[in-house]
Amino acid sequence: MDFTASDINRSIQTALVNAGAYLINPSGENVFYIQLTENSVYYAAQFDFSSTPITLPTAGGTWTRPASGLYSSGGTGLPTTTRVPRLIIDNAASGKVVGLTAGTYPSAPATVSSAQLSNIIPQIHPTSSYIVRCNLIKNEYVASDDILSAFDHGDAEIGQLISYKPSQYAWMNCLNGSRTSITISIYNQNDQKVKLP
Repeated sequence: MDFTASDINRSIQTALVNAGAYLINPSGENVFYIQLTENSVYYAAQFDFSSTPITLPTAGGTWTRPASGLYSSGGTGLPTTTRVPRLIIDNAASGKVVGLTAGTYPSAPATVSSAQLSNIIPQIHPTSSYIVRCNLIKNEYVASDDILSAFDHGDAEIGQLISYKPSQYAWMNCLNGSRTSITISIYNQNDQKVKLP
């Protein structure tokens, strides 16, 4: 499945809202103390960890707590000492999506805001190429003889239609004999079948 950094950040924020681990600023916007963004300079994902306050901030007006959950009046409330949220990656496959190996980030409890860049290349868009296979094809020029064509996603963003326009016809032999059906399948570069919506 393909994601963007903002999709993952929204998912994190939804989990934080459900847990009540956020504050509401004077403009009525939710304020979170962990954020995921893309860092194009380093070709990495970047987590920004901000220190959580021990009292409601006063900058810009009146801040409020969520109605329920961790930071609410009925919950445990704000921490008694300033802390930075920590992210635990306990699954290597999940870590690949954001570019982090299994571990805890920051590695030790901290009180000062910090940032964590990916320590491996993020696989936010793990499918880089598509392979079209057909059960009628006898392609003698590739290892797997049913390959009809291959293409990448081009300029298409996640969720957009991929437009593939070959520059020329591909003439290929067909297998001998008759067939009752034609099967066309699309696989990714890892030879895994692509699930289309």
